[in-house]
Amino acid sequence: VLDLCEEGSSVLTSPCQGFLPLPSLPVSHKFSSKRLETVWRQTPLSTGHCINSNRAAEQALRNGANGAADRVREEGARRYRGGGKSAAVRMQVDTAGERRGKVCVVGSINYDQTVYVSKMPVPGQTLHGSLYTTGFGGKGANQCVMAGLMGAKCEMVGMLGTDDIATITRTHLAKVGVGIDHVGSAEGASGVAAITVSSDGENVVIVVPGANLLLTSEHIAKATSTIQSSSVLLCQNEVPPATTLSAMKAGKGKGPFVILNAAPAPSVGNRWQEGQWEDIGSMLSACDLLCINESETLLLTGVTVGEGDALVGSLQKAAERVKELGCPRVIFTLGAAGSCLVDEANQPVMVPLTDRPEKVVDTCGAGDSYLGALAAYLSFGVSLPDAMTKAGRVAAITVTGAGAQTSYPQGDMLPSELRLPA
Repeated sequence: VLDLCEEGSSVLTSPCQGFLPLPSLPVSHKFSSKRLETVWRQTPLSTGHCINSNRAAEQALRNGANGAADRVREEGARRYRGGGKSAAVRMQVDTAGERRGKVCVVGSINYDQTVYVSKMPVPGQTLHGSLYTTGFGGKGANQCVMAGLMGAKCEMVGMLGTDDIATITRTHLAKVGVGIDHVGSAEGASGVAAITVSSDGENVVIVVPGANLLLTSEHIAKATSTIQSSSVLLCQNEVPPATTLSAMKAGKGKGPFVILNAAPAPSVGNRWQEGQWEDIGSMLSACDLLCINESETLLLTGVTVGEGDALVGSLQKAAERVKELGCPRVIFTLGAAGSCLVDEANQPVMVPLTDRPEKVVDTCGAGDSYLGALAAYLSFGVSLPDAMTKAGRVAAITVTGAGAQTSYPQGDMLPSELRLPA
């Protein structure tokens, strides 16, 4: 559209400040088509933009310093493309040799039991449901299966019980191509999740961890070579925190890029069976990238994610808190608003959701599909902002189907631009 603007034409700017690569100027301005091309073409919608550069350029335009605005905008685009000192650009995932395409996931393996209702019940209320299903789940297994379906070579490190659920789960993981050499057996029940899904796609989940709580640091020690030979190590908060910490310490600086998905959201305490962390700093300093949603951001940092003009500032404030605790960069997942990467230099890169599903059927497992796809893309050398964009599009596909893993697409079923590079 900008290329078609004629000399001196009026341009309406977008009201979605912070999400689209258009500065929030007054409603109508007179610019030449060449100026518009120079200022706005630099950062495509599909990959987001550096908001600080946009705001600086906006101020320069208001002050009439057109050349300065161009230079500021170009600097933001240059840093995004890889020519600057941004930590997000400087970050490297080792995809050389046999490490390429390898993802190791340390985490939970559950069996999901799901009921579908027209609306969520209130305490004491009994409702008639419309459907009951069972399926395979657990944040760790979900993320591992998604990465495997994308085409990455995945290894699962987890624990199952000695029940029938364990038997069918092992068969399932092997069938979808996930390595199970480090999936152990512990006497007793496997983990299960009771899930309620309303007609608008929202869900409530109660997890009974079972054997997941019996995954120990000793099991991690046996999987060390697998962890260190991977390109990406992905962890969550559904197994004992001490085990997660052992896995991240085994990986960080020794080969893989370590991602921690702090979900379910941790609180400070010693009830490790409930996912509490005794020392948040020790956990966050052991990972290269933290990924959290809005509710997890509040519980972990004490910062409420803002809306509108307050959004970016709140994310930067939360990221500063995370960096104080030891993790250099954060991805905030923002639902329909997309996601935001804040790097070591506190530079935000907004990545809008470019594919919006016409109908949301079930959001259960969508966050896990995002993480699994993200890990797969990174393991093949895709840049972090591009991987975020593509992972968001994959997650948008999954909410159009029912269940967690049952809604995950095979890599060869995705649009060509979302498939992993050769």
